[in-house]
Amino acid sequence: MSDSARKYRPPVDYIVKTEKPLDELDTPLGRVRIGPYEPGDEHSILDLFKLVFKVDRSLEQWHWEFRDHPVGMHTYLGKLDDGQVVSQFTGLPARAKVFDRDLIFSQIVDSMVHPKCREGLKKKGLFALTLLNHSHHFGHLEKECVQMGLPNPIAYRLGSQTCYYVPMTKAYVHAKELKPAGDLGEPSLELKGLGNSFRAALVEDFSADHDDLWARVKERHRIITWRDRRFWNWRYTRNPHFRYLILELRDPDSGRLAATAVCRSEWLGQPDFAIADLLVDLEMTGAAQALIKGAEELGRRTGMSRVVCFLNHNVPESRVFEDEGYMLAPIAFRLVSHSYAPDFVTERELMHEWYYGLGDFDVI
Repeated sequence: MSDSARKYRPPVDYIVKTEKPLDELDTPLGRVRIGPYEPGDEHSILDLFKLVFKVDRSLEQWHWEFRDHPVGMHTYLGKLDDGQVVSQFTGLPARAKVFDRDLIFSQIVDSMVHPKCREGLKKKGLFALTLLNHSHHFGHLEKECVQMGLPNPIAYRLGSQTCYYVPMTKAYVHAKELKPAGDLGEPSLELKGLGNSFRAALVEDFSADHDDLWARVKERHRIITWRDRRFWNWRYTRNPHFRYLILELRDPDSGRLAATAVCRSEWLGQPDFAIADLLVDLEMTGAAQALIKGAEELGRRTGMSRVVCFLNHNVPESRVFEDEGYMLAPIAFRLVSHSYAPDFVTERELMHEWYYGLGDFDVI
């Protein structure tokens, strides 16, 4: 583990206690009891979210993101006697292959505390107790092996103080400027890479043989978060906020699915065509190169100025982008994690071997 990681890592026995932490606390608003989410709490959660973040979130969005999540809910709340939610520590869980195990990662999101209960953020106040109760329940190899996040600078600073972020790396995207579109003509139905041709199609839903491609890609990586058809349909096609473009490439003779990319225009309000996620069978020569050409064509057709893709620089897919003329460009995020099972997997191993993309986080 790096020196910077040691600096930010607290003693494990502070985060995951063998004895249950306190689950009640007197606050300026009254007595608060801490426990897991219960059906109906979402209405008060949304009220607290609006109060803290000054943003209206719809019940539809909350249902999609939390209630309908295919892996489940990992949410602990602090509530007053009348049921009002005044604190929350929650994560969005994701299945992950870690070496030879099927485990759970969790992205820290929407953790908050009522403004009148913020005293003691750095000590064992309401927010810290909500976190500790969450970690006491979920912070184990068999429940939540790893917490992860891609916070912006403000969230990173606060999270380093309160959520025990272990910094892994500043975030960079593979980026390539696009030449002006001109007259593009009809969309390409065939894309070529390294001399091989692939049949291209934009689809509304992930195809029935998507999981066959996922199984082939998963086999190549020691650490990778789940990208099966069920999860991706929840993450992308049923997402109520954004419309994603799904590009599939197939071998023209056998019809075998060679690659899939999920993309979005105008990422972070910029004229960027972002590849949110991709799966490529690198054994099918030229598929990765053809997929990148397809993304570039879609970027031009949507009027974007460049294509960007966020990948671990150590995975082989990253080399393809470099070979296709992509350069690393910084973005305003910091990749962080925390292993609840450092004897099994460390943050250093995550940094070097984890296959991740933008779609693993709530930034796209």
